Amino acid sequence: MRAKIHYYLRFVFGISRSEIKGLYSLFLLLLIYVLASMYYTYIEEEALAISFEPKVWNSALVKMPKPREWVKYPVHKKWERRAGPTSNFKSSIFPGYVRKSVQNQHWALDINVADSLAWIGLKGIGPGFAKRILAYRQRLGGFNAVLQLKEVYGLDSVWVDENKSHLNIGLGVYRTLKINRLAWNEFRHPYLPYAQVKLFLTYRKQHPYIASFEELEKIHGLDLAVWIRLKPYLSYEP
Repeated sequence: MRAKIHYYLRFVFGISRSEIKGLYSLFLLLLIYVLASMYYTYIEEEALAISFEPKVWNSALVKMPKPREWVKYPVHKKWERRAGPTSNFKSSIFPGYVRKSVQNQHWALDINVADSLAWIGLKGIGPGFAKRILAYRQRLGGFNAVLQLKEVYGLDSVWVDENKSHLNIGLGVYRTLKINRLAWNEFRHPYLPYAQVKLFLTYRKQHPYIASFEELEKIHGLDLAVWIRLKPYLSYEP
């Protein structure tokens, strides 16, 4: 098999022996890189779970669902008299406490202020996901929409769709990018590639003050899809 591959590479594609050795070396390096990435990802996940430290509960979780509650129902005295003093009729037919399902369970969570313990209180969210959500929220500067939770690494989009009616963004974005002030090393956001930052800063050297998003649209070469996505996080303060 190896001889056939060597034949096709050398005589069909016209690749020399040294180039073939280079290809083998490249494939080997790629394999090592992939395995190392998988290993370090596993190590980070384990460290994340071990180092998790829940914060103190706050009022972010307005109301958590209670699956069951106990409701007391009184037993009329005539049933006690008919059953007799030694009968278990009261407890078997008319128990003093009956189990009742709670109707219309409503709960809400402000995803921009909820702490790690509030997230763990939700079904399907463990310590690892709670920490990832908080870390991604910090990198963004606050969620602008509930569906941004789908961008959290590993979080099931089905879970977000099923629970989005209970989740809200509160005051929304709490940290913006002051594009007229930020230096190149401060211009960081998960939505913003560095190539776009360089292009913008080049334009800003010639136009020190950008007053609105419409002015950004005029910059030649700017990827508008990137900046439209970033729009809620932009501030035009001088």
